[in-house]
Amino acid sequence: MNAKGRREFLKAVSPVPGAAQSGDPVVGFGWEVVNIDNNGADVFFEVRDTMVLNTINIDVSFMITSLPTAAGFAEILCQGGVSRGAKPTFSTSPASYLNSPPSPNFGSLTAHNPNKLNIGLGGVVQDLFLNVILKTFVPADGTGGYTSRQVFGQPSLALNNGDFLMFHMDHAGVGGDVEMQAILQYTVV
Repeated sequence: MNAKGRREFLKAVSPVPGAAQSGDPVVGFGWEVVNIDNNGADVFFEVRDTMVLNTINIDVSFMITSLPTAAGFAEILCQGGVSRGAKPTFSTSPASYLNSPPSPNFGSLTAHNPNKLNIGLGGVVQDLFLNVILKTFVPADGTGGYTSRQVFGQPSLALNNGDFLMFHMDHAGVGGDVEMQAILQYTVV
């Protein structure tokens, strides 16, 4: 089957309601971080046409790759965003977070914390279209040391030639392997 025939077939049998039924193009990619251990990594690619990112269908999964030294939690943050008009930059921390700009349309995130709880706050950032956390408890014998999520969204996000789509995964806790598979459906304008 040639590439055009494969694409037409995939559009015809799309399992996601509304995805790839209009004849608009679909693109996909996957990436994996092997032996992630309290650090992170990123991938990105350039947008070469003015378009609207209509839908995202993203699957992320984590599994341990060896027995833990002790029982504990594993936590993985998975993000997707847009860097407008320039290659993205990342934090210098071991997590290598996306440097997403604060949104000019909203104020800062403020906590109300009358009980003096330990709270970690992120920022209200612009052009973040995926923000998922995976958490699992891993017993000492490793049983059930995996977790996954599937995310379908309709961001209707305007993208310009020269923007970059960027994807991030970082980890804390019991180490293992993390993978992201993504299908993006878009309309060139």
